[in-house]
Formats: sequence, C-alpha cells, structure tokens
Amino acid sequence: MKKLIIAAISASFVASAAFADSTNIGFRISSGNLAASGSETTNQASTVTQSERDADFEMGSIFVERQIETNDKFSITIGLDYVPMTASVASLTGGDGTDAKVSAGNLFTAYLQPTFIVNDSVSLFGKVGFASGDLEITDISRQATAAGTASTDGAQDKTLEGTVYGIGAQVDRAFGPFDFVRLEATKTDFDRISHTNSNSKVLTADAEMELISLSIGKSF
Repeated sequence: MKKLIIAAISASFVASAAFADSTNIGFRISSGNLAASGSETTNQASTVTQSERDADFEMGSIFVERQIETNDKFSITIGLDYVPMTASVASLTGGDGTDAKVSAGNLFTAYLQPTFIVNDSVSLFGKVGFASGDLEITDISRQATAAGTASTDGAQDKTLEGTVYGIGAQVDRAFGPFDFVRLEATKTDFDRISHTNSNSKVLTADAEMELISLSIGKSF
C-alpha cells in the first residue's frame, strides 16, 4: 500500500506539467491522540499482551503544496507537511514493569489530496499519504523484581512509518494575508515497532494517530 501511495504521488508530480496549477503554503494546528498496544516478554520468559494506552497532545506544522487544476469541478493537490518540533505524547508508568517518557517529532507527511469543488468558495477533499517520523523514548527504567534485576537501558530512538487517510473541507476567501482555511480529520496507521532491552526482553508496539487539524494558507 505504501509503495502504491508513493507511486501515485510521484506520478501526480509528473502529470502536473499538463495542467494549470498553483502553489500553496501555510501552517496547521492539530489536536491529536496517539494510541498504542503491544506485548512484552517478562522475567519468566512469557509474553504478556499490553492493553491499549493513549495520550492526547497538540502540535503545529507547516506545509507546501502543488495544486493541479484538472477542470472547474476537480483538482489534485500534492503536498508535504512537516512538524518542526518534538512533542511529548505519553508518560508510561509500568509499576514493576517499564517506565518511560515518549516524544514524537520530525514528522514528515507526503500526501495526495483529490479535491471536489462545490462552489466558488467551498471544496471537499480526501487525503491519502505516507508519514515518517522519529519516536524518542527517554527516562527508561525497569523496576527490579524477585525474578530479575532492573534493566539499564538508555534513551532510544525509533522510526515511525505509516499510511495516512483523511477527509476535510476548505473555504476559499481572504483571511487577512491568507487565501483559504481548512478543517480536516486524519488517521495514521503506523507500522509495528520493536525494541529489545538490556535484559533481552522484547517489546513490540502497534500505534495509530488521529488528528483534527485547522489549516490556513496562501496560494500563488
């Protein structure tokens, strides 16, 4: 699926030369939820499934797009969104298990946004894309138990990758120096990540991120 999305985005860039187009730039404010579930091996070498945990957070991003006008009712936008900051998304307290702080940042999203023009000022769009970012795990500690000693793990960096889906609406009108405003909802399904700690215990996690975003931008 990811290869198909990347191929579609690349093909759209090539096709843009055949149509009238414009460039959009702007910024986005998002309210999000990151949920994860997984498993870990214990000191008894058994595997324990961890129930889903989630965290709410806010983050900002900037974007640049190329909008291809195919006709007066339909356009395709190819874009790149970047989160230039690291945001704390969770603080895990595992009792006699693993404690850690989790932060996400350097998140890039390449996307394709087919847009249906309702009238001169309102458009509806879908979104599909590919996201890649960094997951920083710090202040890791595994408590000592009768069955084993505490781990000595340091901070860990993992790569998050996944597919993005979403829908939204855009209003084209002047907002000060800006030309449009958008409201959208997206979901990112990240690939499974795995970590082996200093006690040779294996932890896995499946994560998904949901965002409600408000964007404002300018076209030229």
